[in-house]
Amino acid sequence: MGRPQKEIVLDGSPVRLFAYWLRDLRGTAGLTLDQLARRTEYGRTTVSDAMRGEKLPTRPVTLAIVGVCGGDARRWAEYWAQVRRAMDPDCPDGPAGIVAPPWDGTAPVHAEHCPAGCRRAEPHGWYTESVFTRLRLDTPAPEALERRTVVSTCDGLARIPVGVSVPRRAGDTSPGHGLEISVVHGGRLADGGPQYESYFERFLVLPAPLTAGMRHEYELRLRIPPAQPMAPHFVHVPLTRSERFRLRVGFDRARPPRAVWRLAGVPPAVIYQQNPGTPAQYPDEQGLVEVEFRAMKVGYGYGLCWLDAGSGG
Repeated sequence: MGRPQKEIVLDGSPVRLFAYWLRDLRGTAGLTLDQLARRTEYGRTTVSDAMRGEKLPTRPVTLAIVGVCGGDARRWAEYWAQVRRAMDPDCPDGPAGIVAPPWDGTAPVHAEHCPAGCRRAEPHGWYTESVFTRLRLDTPAPEALERRTVVSTCDGLARIPVGVSVPRRAGDTSPGHGLEISVVHGGRLADGGPQYESYFERFLVLPAPLTAGMRHEYELRLRIPPAQPMAPHFVHVPLTRSERFRLRVGFDRARPPRAVWRLAGVPPAVIYQQNPGTPAQYPDEQGLVEVEFRAMKVGYGYGLCWLDAGSGG
């Protein structure tokens, strides 16, 4: 039996996002890499590389995987072509040209309900009812307080993963890159999950196991270490059902941003653009900008990006 694939961390790359959803399609079909290789008649290395996120797989390999996994071949072919065009440095639209992916408007990507009589305690079987994040940029180091309410869809839910992506700011080549995560209330943190250069995951151990239908609220404090520059955006990218997200950003009134843009349902790659094409917003007299989103789509970004006072462009 081969080793499990390394977790994919979304960093704005269209190729990595493509691999993430191709891997998700395989997971939905319940196929191992060995089974996928046999049924597609491609080598195990070929199908594994297609979902590694390092390069875009060929169109024939992609469609073979999609066909075996029961995906919509026509829509996946269109999605593949969009990603391929976005990789071309001469493409005028770039990542913004990537539109609705193959799963959009079809079957849900992640199951939210467990089988009858489920008693598992692994981190599964819940959805996010609400997220309220208060980000402060007027402090010596950026700090966010994030309050989440989750709803269990199974009995015996005892812990859930807490993952945060902290991408590097453009031009940041410092050797250290970190994030401090602590619990304000609602449980305790335990080590576990993938750890990469820009992705940090822990497990939130709940005070007591939840039964199906129970709500649970917890709050996290996220701190970027002093002197570590922050990428100029804060975005919620739901990878499972997420019903409501409210974001309040407090900017330094002595150095307000040149402009702020609202991001609503954009592909992760568009998050890294300095002007996503929406009307600019500006902080109020307290230095605050607040936005709210509902009925969010899985795999799309929601939040704010900004152009710092000293930035060019």
